[in-house]
This record gives sequence, structure tokens and C-alpha cells, in this order.
Amino acid sequence: MMRWPAKSEPLASLFDSSVGREGGGFIPCGVCSVESGREQWAVCPRRLLALDVINPSPQQRPLRDRVLKLAGFREGETVQVWSEVTLRDKHFNYRLDYVLRNGSAPPCIVEIMTASTSGGNKEKRTDMRSAFCDAVLYATGLLPERRNSPGVNIRQVWARMASQMIVKSEIANKWGGCTIWVIQDTLMSYIGAQTGLKLDMLRSASWEAGEVNVISASLTSPSDFSFYSGPVHARFPGDACWTDLLSASAIPHQEVLVKKLTDETMAARFTFQEGTP
Repeated sequence: MMRWPAKSEPLASLFDSSVGREGGGFIPCGVCSVESGREQWAVCPRRLLALDVINPSPQQRPLRDRVLKLAGFREGETVQVWSEVTLRDKHFNYRLDYVLRNGSAPPCIVEIMTASTSGGNKEKRTDMRSAFCDAVLYATGLLPERRNSPGVNIRQVWARMASQMIVKSEIANKWGGCTIWVIQDTLMSYIGAQTGLKLDMLRSASWEAGEVNVISASLTSPSDFSFYSGPVHARFPGDACWTDLLSASAIPHQEVLVKKLTDETMAARFTFQEGTP
């Protein structure tokens, strides 16, 4: 995340110098969503869902509850959460957004996928730091005209996500758990339009977990989400599957992950109570 010293112009008059780190205040230049055309795109995964927050906002609670239920948790059970867990060896190098576990049960991996931003030209002030500054100045009336801001980069996200979707799903399946992908509905629509995925055939009304599981969630309608599930590879010609192009080269032993799931590294621990504020 970019940052702007709180004592530096032109934002100094708008923020207290104590903002940010103690003794060296700064203003975090972060963006959680970008509006492009008529669509609002989440560019920060935590804008869509944060699982290491014990008391989520009313906007995120319906999605969080749905994810926990799909992961196999029942109301009253303890949910152990680890965030940004890295698994790395000579065959495998991935970071897991979240790992959920109930006691010694098989782990559930949860991946949050949102769009990223394009731009970065400092001269045109489309880099994140400059765009944040200009947005604040425009909102407070200190800048007469709206400036350009970073755009939405969708294609790069899908290219990065394709292999991870298969590999991370295969890993959790091998361990006896599952991987759940949470994807914004606008990004899911783009994927359906730009790839050969048969989303209509993969859509599941029963919400039964399969080899690959995707929850498509709305940024503006918290309770509006769909579930897509199906096999990694087609079992018969014409069947819908997620892909037959990419697969894991090696499956690490579950103990590699379990060693990292300690009380000291746990990001959160709470009792699942559906719908309770």
C-alpha cells in the first residue's frame, strides 16, 4: 500500500499529523473499489470478504456465513482462522489467503479473488498515490475537476487465477478438505464471457461441494450470491469441468501446512453463530 506523510502538502491540512504509525504519522493511500462505467469493482479482497474479523460488518456477514456453512461448520462450532499462509518447496510455491479448521478436521482453503488496477503513470497522475491525493482534493473542493484514476485490470487477474484455482483445489481435496473461491459477480461474468467454461452447467442449486467450488458474490447486494461447482477434468465427453489444461505437479504432505497452524500464528478464533451481530 502506498502512503503519504501526514505533514506533507497538499494533504497536510486535511489530516491530523498523528494519523498512522505512532511518532511518524502517514496517510495510507489505499483503494478498496474502483468504478468503471456502470460497474463497481472491488480491488481489495477485504472489501469483498475478510475472514479474520470476529465481528464482520452487516454487509459481509451473509457471505461469511455461507462460506463457513459450505466449509462444513455448524452453528456453535469453533472456527480457527489463519491468513496468508505460505507453502513453499521445490515443487510448490503458493500463498493461501485463508485456512479454516475445526480442531483436527481437514483444513479448508478460502481464496478471495477481486480485480486489480491498471495505470501507474506518475506524469499523468494515474498511479495510486497521485490518484488518491487527487480524489481527496476533488472530494473536498480543493480540485475543480475530476482527474484520471487507475482503471480495472481484469484479464491479468483471470490469467493469474487459472492455474491457482486448479492447484489449490487439488491440494485441499487430497487432504480431505476443500477449497472455496469467493469471486465478485462482475469478475465471474467476465470469466464466463471470455473463457470456455460452461458456467450454466457448473452452477449448483444444491450447494454441494465438489472438486472446485466458487461462490460468486455481489459487492452491492450482500445477500446476492451464486454457487458453481464441478470436477477438475471432464469425466465424459461434453461434461462441464473447470479445466483440463492445468494440474498440480506435486502434492505436498498435509503436515507441511499443519506445522504452520499453531496458536501463535492463528489470526482469529471464534464460535460460529449464524446471523448474530
